[in-house]
Amino acid sequence: MEGNKSFHVLLGDYIIENSYQAAVRLNKTFDKPFVDSFVSSEYMELLNKWRADFLVLLGQAVKQLSKDSMWDRVTEWARLSGTSAVDFQLSLDEALKTLTSWRTVIWEMMIEVLREHNVNGEEVVAVNRILDPLIDHAGYIFSVSFVENHRKTLELAQKAIQEYSVPVVSLTDEIAILPLIGDLDTHRAKILKENTLDSCAKLENEFLIIDLSGVPMMDTMVANELFQVTNSLRLIGVETVLTGLRPEIAQAIVHLGISFDGILIEKSLKNALESLNKVHK
Repeated sequence: MEGNKSFHVLLGDYIIENSYQAAVRLNKTFDKPFVDSFVSSEYMELLNKWRADFLVLLGQAVKQLSKDSMWDRVTEWARLSGTSAVDFQLSLDEALKTLTSWRTVIWEMMIEVLREHNVNGEEVVAVNRILDPLIDHAGYIFSVSFVENHRKTLELAQKAIQEYSVPVVSLTDEIAILPLIGDLDTHRAKILKENTLDSCAKLENEFLIIDLSGVPMMDTMVANELFQVTNSLRLIGVETVLTGLRPEIAQAIVHLGISFDGILIEKSLKNALESLNKVHK
């Protein structure tokens, strides 16, 4: 062998020296349909370099004949890749299919070195014992990172939707309104309480009209949460006015034994505004 170098050293050097060209081949040949689905030409150079970085890590591990030497760096590379994949809205199963491409490119480079040198089977097996665990580990960490970041993204989106579903709108300096539409489950009711208190504290309004005309039904837990909202608002100096109570909801509240004594209740938003205007006259 060249300069009495071991096969793993020769292969490691070859992978490192040809990492960029191999990454380009990955993107333009083996993974072309997948890459074209999410990467525009302006980002292709970055992707080439990013994938070349992983090949360099594999090459260094092979050269040192130690998967542990690059384990942490491969972990970090795969973690960041999983995060980026979520940002690019990639499919996890499609992304994991590229593991085969990585192995194919490595085998191609291995064959190139084998053509130049006589190598026994034990040396090839020893190298594969370095490469396969690292590639598998990268796939595992990528998957974990992808799932975790995808979950966080969904939670943020859900939170944004839920916050939008309980908007406190300022009508005047003194009066704000919270129009509620759709079913009020316990989770949404808790978000209502948090957002309402925060919004009123920022708006510094004296009155909050909670319009329930768009709420079809209310269970025990939700009615209790609504009661807590009105009490909490009173503690920060905001009086609550309930409007649009459907007869069935009113009956349910009475049946549940929840009292809204001290809270102004009006038939409609119009009536509520007229009553509040009289207060300020």
